[in-house]
Formats: sequence, structure tokens, C-alpha cells
Amino acid sequence: MVHSAPYPVGGIPFIYGESTALSVKSPRIQTKSNQRWMKLRTTVQISSAVGSTKSKPPLKREDSFLKRFSTRQVPQTQETVDTGDDGEGGSGSQSNLDDSSVRRKRRRRLRHPRSVVNPDENFYFYWLLVITVCVLYNLWTLIVRQSFPELQMGYSTLWFSADAFTDVVFLCDIIVQFRTGYLEQGLMVYNSKKLAGHYLKSNSFVYRVYDYYYMVESRTVYPNLWRVVNLIHILLVLAHWFGCFYYLLSETEGFKGDWVYPYRPGEYATLSRKYLGSVYWSTLTLTTIGDLPTPETNAE
Repeated sequence: MVHSAPYPVGGIPFIYGESTALSVKSPRIQTKSNQRWMKLRTTVQISSAVGSTKSKPPLKREDSFLKRFSTRQVPQTQETVDTGDDGEGGSGSQSNLDDSSVRRKRRRRLRHPRSVVNPDENFYFYWLLVITVCVLYNLWTLIVRQSFPELQMGYSTLWFSADAFTDVVFLCDIIVQFRTGYLEQGLMVYNSKKLAGHYLKSNSFVYRVYDYYYMVESRTVYPNLWRVVNLIHILLVLAHWFGCFYYLLSETEGFKGDWVYPYRPGEYATLSRKYLGSVYWSTLTLTTIGDLPTPETNAE
């Protein structure tokens, strides 16, 4: 159907139809529809991205070889994801219960018994620290208490308490060592009979100060400083023992001679002067620094 319009100012008639009007309006309609489609597609993409971030993390497949031959049997912390359909009623919940019970049993199998001490754990490290302190206590105090009786009699209550504590620690250490695991062909042993037999036949049936030294050296961030401190400590212990032996030999000789401790009433009779003087003269003798006379007897 064709319509005619009134003449414009120029006098030329203008005729248009419905097809012409549709052709003019169609680009605008297409632009609006494209914009709506783009908005819809953007909304779908954003919703799918948010949904993927909220989904459960993917499972990590465990290496069966590493799990079987690992020296540290760590309990499983990764749980399986239930992919079953929960829309079937009680079957989904029942399967979840079965899966959780299986996982709990598996964790119990992987955990080592609580009564067995793992040598890689912190408990064993701190227990060796206590043992080392008790050993060093005996190493430093026994000889000096034997050499200077007044030191023993003056603090008898303190010495008795400290001795009793170290004895209790050593008795507990026997129990701990009977329950300490060890590696056999790359696997940790937790059997009670094997643990007891291994402890009785091993060289560690005595104190394990060396084990603690190597454990500290492997854990500290300053291994060289630890070695220097250990070397200084060894030198001090040697000087301590030689000083006590020097005083005992001087006492055996009756404090008579040119090389013995110059024991006489007054300042040289105090406990601190006797100990420091003995350490001093013994160090001079060992290092051959002091001007000592020529020995005349076997004791000298």
C-alpha cells in the first residue's frame, strides 16, 4: 500500500511505503537485540566463573609407591569427593557414611601407635636434650665433689635432689628407648619385641649425647657456631678434670714438693682458690708453659 505525502517546500512530492519504514527502523532493532545478547552472554560467563571458584578443589592422586615405602607414615588428610547422585533419597547418605568409616579405618592404620616414639619427632629431640643435661651434670660435678669434700658437705641437700632427679630421668630413658622406633629396610618398625631387641643389641644402650649433638647440628641455622661451642666445652671439661686430678695428686703427696698445689692456711685454703689454682697449674703443666722443676718421683 502506497501513501502520498503533501508536497514539501521544494515542490517535489515524496512517496514512501511500509517497506521503506521497516528498512529504516530495522538497524536500531538489531542493535538493541545485539546489546541484550552481549549482556546475557557476559552474565552467563561471570556466573560460570564464580561457580567454578566455589567448587571443591580437585583431588590429588597419591603415589602408591611413595606411600608404601615412605619412612614417615603421615595420616591421610585428603578426603575423597562424593560424585554420587544425592537425589535418590537415603542411598546417597548411606554411601557417605560408608566412605567416612572407610577413611577413618584407613587413617587408623596409617598412624603409628602413640606409645611408640618416632625418632624424627620433636619429642625425641627434647628428650635427648634432657638426657644431655643430666649427663653433663654428672660429668662436671662428680669429680669436683670427690676432689673437694667441703663442696659436697656444704650443699648436701642440693646434691641429693639433683642426683635423685638425674636417676629418675635415666630410668625413664630406659623405658623411652625400649619404645623408640627405628628404620629397617627403609620402613619404620613399631613392633614391641623388635624394638626391645634392637635397643639391647645396639650401641646406644648407653647415653646418646652424640645423637643429640648431630641432631642439633642438622637443625640449627648456625652449624659452625655450634661446632665452636662444642669444642670450647670439651676443652673446659678437660681442664676441669685435670685440675681436680692435680689437686687429688697434691693431696696424696701431702702438699709437699715443688710441683704440688701450694696449700697453706689463709687465702690459699679457700675453696675457690684451691679449684682455680689447681686448674691453672694443671693447664700450665699440660701445655708446658710454666717453669716447672724436674720431676724426681713417679708421682711427679
